[in-house]
Parts: sequence; C-alpha cells; structure tokens
Amino acid sequence: MAEVLAVKIAQVAQLVLSNGLMIETAIRKKAVPSVTVSKLGPIGDDVGNKKHHGGVDKALFFNGQKTLEKLTALLGLDYDYLQDSRFGENFVVSELDEDSVCIGDQFQIGDVIVEVSQPRKPCNTLSQNTEVAETRKVTVEQGLVGWYVRVLQTGEIRTGDSLTLLKHPYPAMTVATVHRLLSQPAKTLDKAVLTQALDCPALAEAYKSTLRKQAEKLAQHSNESAFFNTPEF
Repeated sequence: MAEVLAVKIAQVAQLVLSNGLMIETAIRKKAVPSVTVSKLGPIGDDVGNKKHHGGVDKALFFNGQKTLEKLTALLGLDYDYLQDSRFGENFVVSELDEDSVCIGDQFQIGDVIVEVSQPRKPCNTLSQNTEVAETRKVTVEQGLVGWYVRVLQTGEIRTGDSLTLLKHPYPAMTVATVHRLLSQPAKTLDKAVLTQALDCPALAEAYKSTLRKQAEKLAQHSNESAFFNTPEF
C-alpha cells in the first residue's frame, strides 16, 4: 500500500541563487513529522505566486517517489528529496505516480480525505530554483509533473500514513493522460480524450480553461502546445 514518505512545508522567503538573482518563493519546503490540513492547504505552508498557485483546487501538491528519483537522475541533482524540496511538493508518496493516479481519485490519508484535481502545470520557478536551465522542459516533456488535490475532509497527515483509495471514478483520466493534452502539439491530440477531460467534473476549472485553448488550436491544426505559449507560463 502507498504511504506518505515525507511531509514538507515552507513560508515565502527571499531565495538568493548562485548567480546573484533573488526570487521570492516557498518552493524549497522542509520536512516536518506531520501537518494539519485545511481546505486551502497545510497550516504553516505558503506559496509565492498566488495568482497561479494555491486555492481549493491546488490545496496540496503530491509527488511520487518514483517521479522524484527520475527527475533527480535526469537533471543531475544531488539532494535528499525526503528532507528538502526542489519541486515544491508538500508530500512524497511511495508506489503512486502519474500513470497510476487519476483525476477524481479520492484517498484517505490519516484523518484527511483528498480528491485529485489536476496535474501540475510547471512554471519557470522550477528552473530558477534548481539552477538547471532545462528543468521545466524536462519536467514537461517527461510528464514528471506530480498532482494537486482538493481537501474534502480536513485533519492531520503524518509521515508514514497509508493512502487508502476510496473512489476511482475516472480510470481513463490518469494524471499522465491529462498532462499530455497540454504538453503535446495541439494538432496531434485525440479529440475524444480532450472532450472526455473537459467533461470530467473532478478536473479543476482552471485546467479546463487551458484545455479549451488547446481545443481551439486543435481546430486550427496548430503545432503549438499549451506550455510555453500561454500567458500563465
């Protein structure tokens, strides 16, 4: 059974990079034994860019152990991902990844019940934070994006808690499948899959908004993907 390997939080702080650039971010989260979770996220945690991060549909951000192992290897990063964060995750979990987790999946974790709401849409802060220029590109192209959840029942999540799958209503809507609808050139998309995602009640409305732009590009036989071609990125 999948379990929580790490719980991480951080407040917004000024981060000075090796090139002297200073950014305001909460992406470098630190491990704590447990956290109390509200509808808006972990108590004691924050996000830097509140225009595109946070809110009920992005209350908690999960990364799989397998995803982080692949990312750190691909990017040549050397850090303890169970203690620190370079990708901003609140939770690292075993066994689960983008190919096994689906939109609408509901999990009980300790006292908390969550529902998967969308894949992460990686922003440029990832590349700044890791100081590896291709971080965002690799994350997008490899589909190593993690997933957001909304909180249906508040409570406490502890390191070592099991994740019990309560509902699995949309087995075709894996995080990987939905992510590919944004990462691939619009003209190559399967219209039926795109329509299915847009009709999925559990998929976050903000994500659907970007998918609608993809649908317009599909109709125009555009070679653009949503990433690198939309204002939020």
